[in-house]
Amino acid sequence: MMIETFYRTSVKALIKNSEGKILLSKEENGMWELLGGGLDHGETPQTGLVREVQEETGLKVHSIGSQPSYYITFPVTERGYYAANVIFEAQIDSLNFTPSDECIDLQYFSPKDILERTDMYNNVQMLAKLILESQS
Repeated sequence: MMIETFYRTSVKALIKNSEGKILLSKEENGMWELLGGGLDHGETPQTGLVREVQEETGLKVHSIGSQPSYYITFPVTERGYYAANVIFEAQIDSLNFTPSDECIDLQYFSPKDILERTDMYNNVQMLAKLILESQS
């Protein structure tokens, strides 16, 4: 029996404020997500992350880690496939964004707050859990 092993690969930005809260983007459907998105064929993760943040928000990423901080795989049940998030620590210049269907608001959340909410995507909750586990 052959099992499909395709994963949609996305690069995501882990942007934290001085309190350790994580920057999330609110989509038009009301769900909160990490900034970033699908990696294009032949693109480096850093190039893809800069492009995705720019496309979604108009914001400029000025610093990205050379290696990912987290790697998460999860089912995207509403779309019928599995996804892989390669998560890099990053910094942006400001929160002065241009709204789009993928970003109608930006807000910082603590990992604990993320786990208590129902309007967070699974990958965001998985990341928050990993961060909290690493702190204990």
